[in-house]
Amino acid sequence: MDVRIIVEITAETGVKRMQELHRLGLSGQCHGDLGLKLEHGKALLARLQRVILKQQIKEISDASRNCPCCGRVRPIHDYRTRTLDTLFGRVPLKVLRRRKCSCRAGKGDAFSPLARALRDRSTPELKILQAELGARYSFREAARILETFLPCAKQHNTTIRNRLGKVAKDINDAEPPVCETVSPNPPTVFIDGAHIRCRPEYQKRHLDVVVGKIETRDMCRRFGLAPKAATSPAAQLRRDLDVLGWDGQRPVTVISDGEAALPNLIRGATNGKVQHILDWWHISMRVQHVENAIKGLVRVENFPGVPVIFTKPAETLRWYLWHGKIQTAGTDLQWLIADCARLSKADTRVRDAASRALSRCYDLYSYLANNMGSLVNYGRRYRRGLPISTSRAEGCVDDIGNARMGKRRRMRWSPQGAHNVAVTRAAVLDGRLSVSNAKIAA
Repeated sequence: MDVRIIVEITAETGVKRMQELHRLGLSGQCHGDLGLKLEHGKALLARLQRVILKQQIKEISDASRNCPCCGRVRPIHDYRTRTLDTLFGRVPLKVLRRRKCSCRAGKGDAFSPLARALRDRSTPELKILQAELGARYSFREAARILETFLPCAKQHNTTIRNRLGKVAKDINDAEPPVCETVSPNPPTVFIDGAHIRCRPEYQKRHLDVVVGKIETRDMCRRFGLAPKAATSPAAQLRRDLDVLGWDGQRPVTVISDGEAALPNLIRGATNGKVQHILDWWHISMRVQHVENAIKGLVRVENFPGVPVIFTKPAETLRWYLWHGKIQTAGTDLQWLIADCARLSKADTRVRDAASRALSRCYDLYSYLANNMGSLVNYGRRYRRGLPISTSRAEGCVDDIGNARMGKRRRMRWSPQGAHNVAVTRAAVLDGRLSVSNAKIAA
């Protein structure tokens, strides 16, 4: 079976031109060769791309023939060969340059009407797809996927990495879209940190990547950045807040695990307009450690104290903290610390168990004291349907940090490389970076 594929091109002037695009010889007897194969489709797309590009360049060149000011014909200066890298192949093009008209002043005698279109020698769609695949998979795997399914030129992992870095820079430098309506509720920022393996030349084992999510009642936006590599973390976070309709006046609610550097990033973006809330899950886990240590203490053989004096304060700590009774919880902790310290002169088993309980109580007391201004009535917020934990940020740690840069990937990162991947992957997960939206890379 002989198949001829003919393409008909109609120019803007109305002139039609037909050209044979491809010819296939397919066997109708072999049941295993039904339909087009992948190599047939790749060859067909590559030839169709060449035909379309040459026609488009011809139309752009013809449109630049007359001067827009005086209407005189601008002669051809010379022809130059340029190569355009596209999704459907690397196409060599013969591009003309015209001489400037005498009625227009400017530097140089010649100009190219295609200089802007061929500025990067690659199409925005190709760069977007390279960056998206590089954010989802390893750079070598992204190159292999592109070569397998598309008739593009041979891909290299270094090219994928460099294109991802450029797209990440364009995302950071792009002007945020203007939000027409101001959100009636201030946004809530869930923020956390991830530890990424660092490259050995930086003489440290790990580097920190900050990830999280900004939410309002009807919108959300992920973010990721490496503070040591970002040009301005505060400006990046401020753009994300502006996109979600923050008015710049009301305080932004920030929920974190108590690391002081994380809410400080949001304070820098909002000029201090921040209401910080300590994550309830981290508080509850530390209370659980105290409860377990006290239970182990009272079960030790020859325990000299009264069990109820130890167990009751430990069991009520979580209730007091949940309902915002911070002073009462602190008083109970101090009594527990004093009672555990009193047992330091008991026998060895009791003394060891008391030391473990005392250490847990000290840890919880220091944690609450250092974050006293961030403790709220968690029960009231929960009943109102307001968030009280960083579970959304923990999900971003998995989606942005661990899924692409985790330990199982066996890769080491520079601060700039980790920053580029975090920025691009957050945009990919939000749907802000897609092949259909190539304006960022244009």
